[in-house]
Parts: sequence; structure tokens; C-alpha cells
Amino acid sequence: MNSYITFIVKKVLLSIVTVFAISIFAFLIMQMTPGDPVRAMLGAEADEAIVEATRTELNLDKPLVVQYTLWLKNALRGDFGTSLVLNQDIGEILATRIPVTLSLTIPALIISLVLGILIGVLCAVHRGSALDQIMTVLMTTMNGIPVFWIGIMMMYFFGVKLGWLPLMGYTSPFEDFGQYVAKAVMPVTIMAFGPLSSIARQVRTNMLEVINQDYIRTARANGLSESSVKYKHALKNSLIPVITLIALQVRSLVGGSLLGEQVFSIAGMGRLIMVSVMNKDYLVVQATVFVISLFVVVCNLILDISYGLVDPRIRLTGGKGR
Repeated sequence: MNSYITFIVKKVLLSIVTVFAISIFAFLIMQMTPGDPVRAMLGAEADEAIVEATRTELNLDKPLVVQYTLWLKNALRGDFGTSLVLNQDIGEILATRIPVTLSLTIPALIISLVLGILIGVLCAVHRGSALDQIMTVLMTTMNGIPVFWIGIMMMYFFGVKLGWLPLMGYTSPFEDFGQYVAKAVMPVTIMAFGPLSSIARQVRTNMLEVINQDYIRTARANGLSESSVKYKHALKNSLIPVITLIALQVRSLVGGSLLGEQVFSIAGMGRLIMVSVMNKDYLVVQATVFVISLFVVVCNLILDISYGLVDPRIRLTGGKGR
């Protein structure tokens, strides 16, 4: 137990360091991009005295280390400043954008897990069959097709040609659930494509490996039914490595939201960060990257701890065996 607690403490400390490292990286990247954020905010014809006063107000006249320290100090208190372009409190902007992105990524993750596990198990149980071959080719193809291309094709067929779904936009599920579903079908689908195929292939591989283990042959020899052997014993153990894979898919879904929200003109976190980068609204970029990285790191931490709970080797080695 002590080794497992040590494992958790190490993971928490590593997560904190990771968030800080990402925030530093985002800060430096925005500093190196061409253009003057103050000029972009005030306009090219703004008086030089006003520009310098604004730069001083935003602490942009101070050394980079001081700028980052001041920003981080405020960010840890939940104060991300004011958007240079939108002239709105960044905390308020994030409060409206985060629920939008979560309402798309969470359904995409659930769909990916349910269908991925189902398809992976079916392919493993019916290994070599037509179903297995077709689904394997399909999953491999899905993993390689660009997300934006899938989105454009779906918009053309389901939106333009058939007129079944709205082409773009977003409606909160708390306002009109029917409209939310109609507008979320396409973005959620393209966000789920990559994770679904990865999970299905991983589950299939794990199932095939577990089915050939000695304890599975022993279970069969003891007279257990084939369904009990496959779905109770083999499936349970084959899903343990999938927990680690879920952490990777969370990052994949965050990346997919960047393209999905842009393609379907959805005002979420992904679209916010892309617009802010183009407008050099560096305060919004830093805040958005900080919040997204914090979300991903916390998800990974929870999954790491969960992995330690379901895998006895983690409890014994404190994570050294991973």
C-alpha cells in the first residue's frame, strides 16, 4: 500500500510539472510569433504614447520571466486577464466555451469506448471471419482519414444533398435537446472516428493475446462455458490496458475538437484558441492552453490511479512495472 501511495504522489507531482511546462511553452511560443499584440489591439494608426502606456499596463515592457511569473500568479487565482481582441474577461469567455466543448467531447469519448470495445471483442471472438476482416480494414481506414475531410464530406452529403442535418452551428442541450443532437451528430462523429478505431484495434489485439493464456485454457479444461471464458475472464483482463489507451484518446479528442469546431463553426475551446492565435490574442491563448492542458493532465492522472487500482502489479511495484 505504501508503494502505491508513493506511486500516486509521484504521478501528482509529475502532473503539476507537466502543466507548468506546457504553460511555459505556450507563453514562449506566443512571444516568438511575429506581430505586436498591442498594435493588433489598438490598430496600426494608434498614437505611440498610447501604445507604450498600454504595453506598460499589460506588463509587456517587463522581462519575459517577470511577465510569466505575474501571469501565472494571477492565473492560479483564476484571473486570466482581459482579451485584447474581444475586450472581455477571459474567465467569462472560458465559462461559456468550456461547456460547449465538453458537450461534444464527452459523447464522442463514450461512443468511442462503447463501439470500440464492442467491435474489438466481436473481431477477436470471430477471428478470421468476414466480419473480422471487414471491420479490421474499416478501422484501419478510419484511423488514417483526415478529420476535416470527413467533416466536409458529411456536410456535403447529409447537409447539402440530403438536407437531413444542419450544416453548422451549435445549440445547448439544455435549451433544445433535439436541435443539440441534430447539430452535434456530425462533429461528434468525426471526433470519435480516430479514438474508436484505435480502441477497437487495441481491444482485438488484447483479446487475442489473453485467449491464448494458460489460465484461459485451464478455465476451458475445468468445464466453463465458452461464453463465460471469453466474456467474463478474457474480456475483463483484456480491458485493463485499454485504461491507458483512454488517456491517449482524451488528447486525441481535444485535438479533434480544434478541427471539428472550426469545420462546423462551433464556438468552443478549439475554435477560440485558433482565432486567438491568428489575432495574436496571447492572453486568451495562454489561458486556453493552460485550461486544456490542466483538463488533459487531470484525466490522465485519474486514469493512472485507476490503472493502479485494477492492476495488482501497480500496487506492488508503485508503477515501476509499467
